[in-house]
Amino acid sequence: MPRSRMPQRTVPPPLTEGAHVNIALRLAAPTLVAIAAIVASERDAHALGPVDVEIGARVGVATNPDSKGPNPFGLGLGGRAGVSIFHIYGGLSAIHYFGSSSDIPTPAGTISSSYSSTLLGVEAGYSITAIPHLTLRPQLGIGNASFSFGEHSQSHLYLEPGVVGLVKFGLLYVGADLNLLAIPGIDQGAGDTKTYTAFTVHGQVGIQF
Repeated sequence: MPRSRMPQRTVPPPLTEGAHVNIALRLAAPTLVAIAAIVASERDAHALGPVDVEIGARVGVATNPDSKGPNPFGLGLGGRAGVSIFHIYGGLSAIHYFGSSSDIPTPAGTISSSYSSTLLGVEAGYSITAIPHLTLRPQLGIGNASFSFGEHSQSHLYLEPGVVGLVKFGLLYVGADLNLLAIPGIDQGAGDTKTYTAFTVHGQVGIQF
């Protein structure tokens, strides 16, 4: 079965603003359902021992994994929700990167090419709370990275090891995360594959109870 291939020279039509809105709405629906399920199970989870439930928003940026083309990442907006039981964290993450565009000359004239991406996955880590009000969490994210270019899209597995730092003020927390995003198996043609890598950094704000 042929591998999917990230476009190198194909010039798709740009995504419209309405397309970005539709992507954000499709992203929000499953995230809200997951958050509701986590909140609903929080009372039962407390019976198992010390439990922290976190629900928050993330905004940040990711570097370009391919210096030869437009950045499919760039500015990102999303959210996450999860539970820590005895310092072991598990949760869900969703983020949409609005990507970038570039003008490419063709025989028919200059065409604008736009790219964007959406990451949906799970996260697991260990929360270190030795300092009051401060949580440090090494973690690993894994899931599906969907790339959109015009009316076309393709998906790849992603791995995202990183570290999260959170400062708590009552129910509110603020923080940041720094990660290495790896997307293996990108087809380069002639049977060659490549692992795309990017650095991501996000600010976070939410509630923890």
